[in-house]
Amino acid sequence: MKTMAYTMVGRTSVNVYAADSPDDAEWDTYLRYRTKHMGDIERVLIHTRGGSASMEQRERLIRIPPRALHVPGAVITSSGYVRAMYRVNQYALWKVFSETEWAEAFRHLGLRDDERPAVFSAMERLSASLNLPCPPFPNDIPNVHKRP
Repeated sequence: MKTMAYTMVGRTSVNVYAADSPDDAEWDTYLRYRTKHMGDIERVLIHTRGGSASMEQRERLIRIPPRALHVPGAVITSSGYVRAMYRVNQYALWKVFSETEWAEAFRHLGLRDDERPAVFSAMERLSASLNLPCPPFPNDIPNVHKRP
């Protein structure tokens, strides 16, 4: 069963994880995507319902030159486990946010107001591809409801 979906929106890698974590075969497919787009990725946005890479899978991601975690990343989740995991690992440019902190996550990534509608549209499509409900987008973020 597919547990993650991802796409590029401009120079943002948009990722959605289900509640289950990817197996190694699915993670290998993701690593090929990240390798293919490495020069294009300026930031990474992840919304997860609890799924995440294992420590071994994350180590394989870090080894992709240039180091995959050397771009700003925002992980948005309601999962206490995922929040704790990212806080413990303390990736320098990565931060974890609750599902009520979308605006803070976007500021951390440097995502402009005019870029947000396409990102939200991508998150809706990715969530649907995993048979997941749309993430809980807040109403107080400019342009959130002006999706293409």
